[in-house]
Amino acid sequence: MKLTEKEIIRHIARHRAEELPRLSRLGAYYRGEHAILRGAKEPGKPDNRLVNNFCRSITDETVGYFLGIPVAYSSEDEATEAAILRLGHASDEPFVNAALARDLSVYGRAAEILWYDAKTDMPRFAPVDVTGVIPVWGDSLDGGLKAAIRLRDEFDEKGNKHTVAEVYDEDDVTVYAVGEGTVTRLTSRLHGFGGVPVNFYRNNRDGSGDFEPVISLVDAYNRLQSESVNDFELFADSYLAISGMGGTTAEDVRKLREDRVLLLDEGGEAKWLTKTVNDAYIENLKTRIAKDIYRFSCTVDMAEETALGTSLSGTAIRYRLLNFDNRVKVTEQFFRKGLRRRWALLCRMLTLTGTPADADSLRMRFVRNLPSNLGDATSLAVAAAPLVSRRTALEMLPFVRDPDAELARIREEAAAGIPAGAEVV
Repeated sequence: MKLTEKEIIRHIARHRAEELPRLSRLGAYYRGEHAILRGAKEPGKPDNRLVNNFCRSITDETVGYFLGIPVAYSSEDEATEAAILRLGHASDEPFVNAALARDLSVYGRAAEILWYDAKTDMPRFAPVDVTGVIPVWGDSLDGGLKAAIRLRDEFDEKGNKHTVAEVYDEDDVTVYAVGEGTVTRLTSRLHGFGGVPVNFYRNNRDGSGDFEPVISLVDAYNRLQSESVNDFELFADSYLAISGMGGTTAEDVRKLREDRVLLLDEGGEAKWLTKTVNDAYIENLKTRIAKDIYRFSCTVDMAEETALGTSLSGTAIRYRLLNFDNRVKVTEQFFRKGLRRRWALLCRMLTLTGTPADADSLRMRFVRNLPSNLGDATSLAVAAAPLVSRRTALEMLPFVRDPDAELARIREEAAAGIPAGAEVV
């Protein structure tokens, strides 16, 4: 179903009024443009404004843990597996997935566009700026994607900027010139995917970013840290109070600074006026806020000495990572759903162009990016081998990325008469 011009105008207006301010704020916090940097300077006082970018730390740590090891694919259909690997290589899938995961962590949503590349004669996919892409969902129970609108800027020969809207539906890509409350149709073309070739991903059910719930805590930490430095600067600029020396002139003060000698009349007194600062209270408060930031964002502070100590067992590490891993598992569920839609569209295009591929046969494997105790993992796999299939035992080994390929090698060695566990010469 195609969008009317009135619907396009309404969706663009709502996006700009309701969604764009939130997305822009989240992007600014990831870049380090925090609220502490705004506001007027108070005259006569130090004005240090320190940004402690917990937001970037939370996102980068999450992306590294989630997709530091790329998604591995396998299929019982060898033709499908070969096609998937070929398409993934052509579009640099590990980079695309990492970019999508970063947007998920920052904005709570991510988007990619699929197109047919005539130069390589194959379908491709790439991430797009999610702040300029508007999903239009249908009214059915499955909440299928009805259309997508991508806003982008173009420059004419004179350097003037114009906004255009690319509207994707199940059949066509239509380009409109966007004016003030108006759209004008420019061009249209078929895309051939048999579905909306824009793929949206969600970070969680609410579509919230990973650091979004703790922005107020980050602001509080920034203020506290900035005021601590301001207080230190005030201490360094302490005032010298001299009593009993009412006739002191500016020249006397100048000579005092040069000679570093102060002569006082009888009964005179000199002392520094400084602000008393409770350092212990401030440090405790900063520590508490920092812990709350990681606690309520369900993230592990990797800078903490006891976070993942070398003396901890694998079980102890898993318990420390439990809340963090649970959050990432939710992201994985939604990410897996998005990947399935991506590959369904791509396999449909491949089939239409004469290369049959079955997206339903595709299996995905996500492996968390953590230091592995290979000895423990190997012992566990060996112990479980009599109870589970060989493929399942291989999946327990973190260094085996493709269990099916490993099984194929085992069969080849067996056919060649090489016994299991034989020494490699």
